[in-house]
Amino acid sequence: MRSPFALIRDIRYHSRRVEGSVFDRIQGGGFVAFAFIAPVVVWRMERIVVRETVEQLQEIRVFEPIDDTGRVEPVRAIDVPPDERDRPWPRSTPLATVFVEQRTVWRGSPLVTSDTLEVPVLRIERLPACRDARVAEVRRAAEGVTRRAQAAADAPRTRTHAASWVFSSGAWWVTLSFALAVVLAPLRLARFVYRRGRTVVRQSRIDRCHCPNCGYNARKSILIGRCPECGSELYERPDYD
Repeated sequence: MRSPFALIRDIRYHSRRVEGSVFDRIQGGGFVAFAFIAPVVVWRMERIVVRETVEQLQEIRVFEPIDDTGRVEPVRAIDVPPDERDRPWPRSTPLATVFVEQRTVWRGSPLVTSDTLEVPVLRIERLPACRDARVAEVRRAAEGVTRRAQAAADAPRTRTHAASWVFSSGAWWVTLSFALAVVLAPLRLARFVYRRGRTVVRQSRIDRCHCPNCGYNARKSILIGRCPECGSELYERPDYD
């Protein structure tokens, strides 16, 4: 009678281990690695994905007023409200329209993780009455009424959005893990088809008392349990690596 230790040894030898395949180990390792790679991807996206928007803060009219006697007065500039920007220029010589614009740079993907508010700039649209020599005078007059521009920002300001960083990192983590799973899916399918086909062939050989490895007719060696042709065992589990 065989000892219990021998029986346990045989059970372990002939039993199929339930363990993950190499693809499972790759998938698990990639899932852990992507948790550290995702923040790096978010950091790189801030330099790759950059969008800009321009906001108009003010519209300023620069003109030379004309009094009732027809005398031209010094250059003036006024801040035009949004509802009066289509009104004509009465009793004056229009020189230019100055737009105070502020540029905002947005960075990050899929969410905006940081933005930079630039210093407002003046964009001058000269009219025919404004000669090149008067551009400096027009600019000085416009700068005197840029109240909103001066209050908006006197230096570029960059803000980092912590919540967007967290959500973007999570999104890239899931995306990279899913991409790895998609890449491994055809390889998993090919391995599964190969293993199933090999199992069917070897099991059919065992059913006919042939060697599952080389197909040799081992009916006379069935009691020995080993193929005389190649030396492999004649009794194997139905699922093979």
